[in-house]
Amino acid sequence: MNKSDLDILKTERAQVIFILLFIIAGLFGTIRYVVLPQRQMADDNKIVRSQLALSKFAGYSINSMQTVAQHEMQNLKQLSNEWARIATRLSSYEDQSIVQNIGVDRIDYKVRLYEIRERLESKSSELNIPLVPKELGLVEDLDSGEAVRVRMLQLKAVEKVADLTLDRQITRLVEIYPLPPVEHKDAKGKHIFTEYPVRIECDIDFAHLYTSFQSVFEENQVFAFRNIRIESGPTFDAKLRVKAVLSALLFD
Repeated sequence: MNKSDLDILKTERAQVIFILLFIIAGLFGTIRYVVLPQRQMADDNKIVRSQLALSKFAGYSINSMQTVAQHEMQNLKQLSNEWARIATRLSSYEDQSIVQNIGVDRIDYKVRLYEIRERLESKSSELNIPLVPKELGLVEDLDSGEAVRVRMLQLKAVEKVADLTLDRQITRLVEIYPLPPVEHKDAKGKHIFTEYPVRIECDIDFAHLYTSFQSVFEENQVFAFRNIRIESGPTFDAKLRVKAVLSALLFD
């Protein structure tokens, strides 16, 4: 064997070794980047299939799922309509949509306050029922537009409570004024409705006290009792002195 043959043999051996190393590297890469990820994906798919098999929707087809979705939408619509009916029934205001978006300035508020004071004073005179707090516990001067809006809603609540008590023939309206509004939100922080409490104190007899309690459940005149205290009245005609906080409700 001459030198040329030895060089050829060494070259062939080197090529074989190179080929073997290439095959080994290829096998390693295949296992590392193909086989193992596929096995992991297969395991993940197996877990997902197991979870889907336990789902209550596992046996549903696309059509069935669409039917379920339509049914749920109908239920949501019915619940929304029911909530709208409840809100309308429990609201203390006749037209919530208008009241919610009420836009007034200070002049509008002052004019309305003056008109309501005059009307209630005239009404109390006709009914021969003393209306001691002629100012209704409401101030005339306000700074911001939002304060005017809140005060207008408070004025509406005070007016309703005053009318309610006068119509039920109380003996005397001793005191009436609004308290700060109370906002109510759900668990997610979404606003649901606002209370506009009114503090009232009046003298009344037993029969008219019962009819007054009944009247707060009438539509567009619903009030929620926050608290109530009934004491002995100052005179024989005014057998009871009632102190209460009633809230007008305004829903979104």
